[in-house]
Amino acid sequence: MKRGQCLCGGVSFDLPGPLKAPTACHCAMCRRWHGALGVYTSTPNTDFRLRGAGLVGWYRSGPNSERGFCRQCGASLFWREVGGSHTDIAMGAIDPPTGLSLACHIWVAHRGDYCDLADGLPQYAESSADASPIAPVPAPASAVVQPDLHRGGCLCGAITLTIAGPMRDISTCHCRQCLRWHGHAPAYSKARWSQIALEGADHLHWYVSSETARRGSCDVCGSSLFWERRNADAVSIAAGALDSPTGLRVQHHIFTADREDYAPIADRLPQFSGSGGNALPF
Repeated sequence: MKRGQCLCGGVSFDLPGPLKAPTACHCAMCRRWHGALGVYTSTPNTDFRLRGAGLVGWYRSGPNSERGFCRQCGASLFWREVGGSHTDIAMGAIDPPTGLSLACHIWVAHRGDYCDLADGLPQYAESSADASPIAPVPAPASAVVQPDLHRGGCLCGAITLTIAGPMRDISTCHCRQCLRWHGHAPAYSKARWSQIALEGADHLHWYVSSETARRGSCDVCGSSLFWERRNADAVSIAAGALDSPTGLRVQHHIFTADREDYAPIADRLPQFSGSGGNALPF
């Protein structure tokens, strides 16, 4: 029996049956919605016991698919085909230890330019259904120049942002709160509010996730966008919400003491069991 929940606990679930080995999806829609990779296991709907269903918002992200998120805290939780027999569950929402291991990467032809795939697992250009793995996609060139303007937003387009000037390079956070909220370890860049032109702020839902910070998501589609320390002049921005190319690179991993058990950290970048202190500016 596996159990899981959203960040606030308003939505929870039981998974009594055996679960499929998880797959990491690099498609632009998953990255935009989760603010991270979409890393999912799957369970038959007959084995899926959901509590707090009234808090789940379902966003129709494709002609035959929809994504489920908690309307209270904004956590990205589920993907399913409309009328289908199975539900995909974001791995970060499942209570550890999951006892599962990542099987492969899919839609890597569309992956973000800010991280490498170094775990040696099979890679598929798009879907793995009836497809053969491809040769590993090479890492982006190390000397990538950031654009003068970064643009991005949520999956549905209700919230858009334009960031003027350079953004901070990326920190990947493995804390339990981020895993619950994004569904997988998110890659965060950062910018000062004075750099950001935000449209659609009336659709920005803020959830106070601790005494010192809050998290911002879209109230229409549930996209996970921001982490903000209280009274700060800067905000962390999920790299998945940014248009490509970003010209950014992951520099380290933080809160690895809480990291997920289903996927290795294989890129050989510095790891910090806690916050990492001043490893990156502001």
